[in-house]
Amino acid sequence: MMPLRWLALATCASALIAPLAPKPRVTLQATVAEATGGANAALIDDLAARTKDARSLADDLIPCGDDTDLKTWLARFLGDDGDVDAAEAKVRESIEWRTGEGKKICEAARDAVNEATSEGAWTNKPVQEKAPHGSKINAFFEGGRVMNLRNKQGDGLIYAIRAGDIDDKALMSAVTVEELADFFLYAKAINERACASLSKRTGALATVTTVNDLAGVDLLGDASFRNALSAASKQGDAYFPGLSGPTVLLNLPRLLGALVKLFTPLFPESVRAKLRFERHELGEAGALGTESGRANLSDYIADLLG
Repeated sequence: MMPLRWLALATCASALIAPLAPKPRVTLQATVAEATGGANAALIDDLAARTKDARSLADDLIPCGDDTDLKTWLARFLGDDGDVDAAEAKVRESIEWRTGEGKKICEAARDAVNEATSEGAWTNKPVQEKAPHGSKINAFFEGGRVMNLRNKQGDGLIYAIRAGDIDDKALMSAVTVEELADFFLYAKAINERACASLSKRTGALATVTTVNDLAGVDLLGDASFRNALSAASKQGDAYFPGLSGPTVLLNLPRLLGALVKLFTPLFPESVRAKLRFERHELGEAGALGTESGRANLSDYIADLLG
């Protein structure tokens, strides 16, 4: 059961892990105009009116500097099905968390992004310093083990995790599952604000492409690390919807690769369109901590996804 559990967690942990056959390119990224215009325009206006009372409680815990930002933010909750009732429930759930249990996380993300962009160019130091439990966690993710970077086109983000380079047992002896889940939710809150800024500047509905490199991963590693990833992924999708773009799973162990061939056809087409299983070397440990290593990754993703 362990390999099956790893496969399930690898595919759901998009906040943070040999191609089966050639696939046609699929356009997954909409523009802001497409997401907020046309038939969606009236639905978003309705959603805005319905949630005005709740949003008044959130203030700047949501990244909405003007009416355009608000419509873009609400479009992520509306999704593709146009169900305003469901979208309203999602907005209220998100705001309840942002103003309650997740308030400190969202305040930290807000302050970190404001400081990181205070001089124009992005500075990552405030983001690391303000991360929940960062004093216990950051060292395990340094050296390119976990990396956030802008994609080659400049209209979205790439969130890369090199799971095999993370000492999950030592990490989980230093923090609790809840503390690590908070850390990953903070990363989601940072990405939400970064995507809002990119969407405003480029006109693309910015999303996050998650790249999970499983080269060298220990299939029998610490289960609590996977539990934290899973918890943060589920909560993140609920509180920060519409951010997740494609997920690229690199260098799966051979056993998992065999299971992928068996189970991938069972996934809905909407899931399969956003999920890629590939083999690509990201370089030595620490490669993503270098400019050339990050360029290698962004070039590869641009070529893979278009």
